Amino acid sequence: MDKKTYIAFLRGINVGGHRPLKMEDLRQMFLLLGFKKVETYIQSGNVLFDVSDSHQTDQLGHLIQEQIKESFGYEVPVIIRSFSTLKKIRADFPFDIKEDWKGYITFLAQKPDDESKDQLESQSNDVETFKVVGSEVYSIINKKADRKPQFSNRFMEKQLSVAGTNRNLRTISKVLNLVSSE
Repeated sequence: MDKKTYIAFLRGINVGGHRPLKMEDLRQMFLLLGFKKVETYIQSGNVLFDVSDSHQTDQLGHLIQEQIKESFGYEVPVIIRSFSTLKKIRADFPFDIKEDWKGYITFLAQKPDDESKDQLESQSNDVETFKVVGSEVYSIINKKADRKPQFSNRFMEKQLSVAGTNRNLRTISKVLNLVSSE
């Protein structure tokens, strides 16, 4: 049976003492679900795992979300991308990263409507720039700007009316390297 590598991005765990979740406990939960080659990367909830290709991506997210609720007692949004999709998403990052700027990708649970997409992109300025492509938001943020950027998970979700989770480019690259180095 063919195996396919996926990455689960969990939203809002281990942040400010909210929804604490040890990565070893999370890894064990994934193994109990029957997934193979389960590996976590940093405490923010990035889980790499192999599964038979008979699963649909949306089914995986729902299955994992339900098991987290059952095992740990709270709801955690889970967004899934296949390794090949994540690789393409990272390669398609549309901005050049200038000094003092940092790149992010927000993974959305679904594609936002065109009006919300246009509204978010229209808020781009000299501190932060947004580009929505499919179910991802590409962002660059000026970390040395005089004023604070609006960029956050909460901001993205409010603007787009879609659940999502942010990862910086460094984290995404590390996750891709973990899969590539196998």
